Amino acid sequence: MSIPSLWIEKYRPTTLDEYVWQDQTLRSKAEEWLKERALPHLLLSGVSGTGKTSLAKLMLKLLGIPNGDILTIYASRERKIDEVQDRIVNFASTWALNETGFKYVLLDEADSLSQLSQRFLRSEMETYESSCRFILTCNYPQKIITAIHGRVQEVKFVALDKDAFIVRVGEILATEGVEFDIMDVMAYVDMTYPDLRKCIGLTQQYTQKNVLAAPPPPEDMVNGKDYLIEVANLFKNGRYLEARKLIVSQAQVEEYTDIYRYFYKNLHLWGDTEEQQDDALLAIRRGLVNHSVVADPEINIAACLVELSHIAKSK
Repeated sequence: MSIPSLWIEKYRPTTLDEYVWQDQTLRSKAEEWLKERALPHLLLSGVSGTGKTSLAKLMLKLLGIPNGDILTIYASRERKIDEVQDRIVNFASTWALNETGFKYVLLDEADSLSQLSQRFLRSEMETYESSCRFILTCNYPQKIITAIHGRVQEVKFVALDKDAFIVRVGEILATEGVEFDIMDVMAYVDMTYPDLRKCIGLTQQYTQKNVLAAPPPPEDMVNGKDYLIEVANLFKNGRYLEARKLIVSQAQVEEYTDIYRYFYKNLHLWGDTEEQQDDALLAIRRGLVNHSVVADPEINIAACLVELSHIAKSK
């Protein structure tokens, strides 16, 4: 039995026409890089969900760069920076396998790196420029040191074209065969714009039996924790282990009580039957009660998620 896809993965753009551009200027620049068959060192900065990582992956795909010539690093999830440095040096110091002659390091959330790590990165960008290019994405470009700014072409993502944003959401819903009220779609757009990833994730989360429900009230959303939308969709699609790993890697201990409440507000994630939702409620209560007394809250929430996974699997 195949595991259902997250829409944000399934509908990641594969052509320039599928990508939602913020303006024609950026599209023209991307077309220029593709024509040259090489990307410069890039810093893609701006608001979450506006297509920074999607654009990087799309251009690498259109250039025909194989996976073996791409090193992807999620800076916010890497705990041992010395290991990251070793990976970069070992990768960048070998020859590319593709005909363009370039390898690429895609460094996501680069603003999470310490200044010391950034100074190392600046040195490697300079050393391997003739054979390896670096693509950095970040939300806060002011956290990137001046020396790196001077070695990259920066693209600032401010806001996507809103009409194209709406059309893309509608196309995905139509392709999935989802029934929807256009006013509900507009409400989701108003709630999430300019974060297209968040909008796609929410519409998938609140689609039940091929019908898009009205969006939840703002107080039911967990502000500042957009990764929970992806977590919810992973659970909804039976990808329990990935969901647990994402929570453990992203959440701070002080956020755990909000996460328990989020799970309580979304009992449908753990099953459609009353029995499943009752069992889920009891598991969530146990996790919350134990949270304040256990020696390791991370292990406690991971154990709660295992219980919830077993409940969801009992469908």
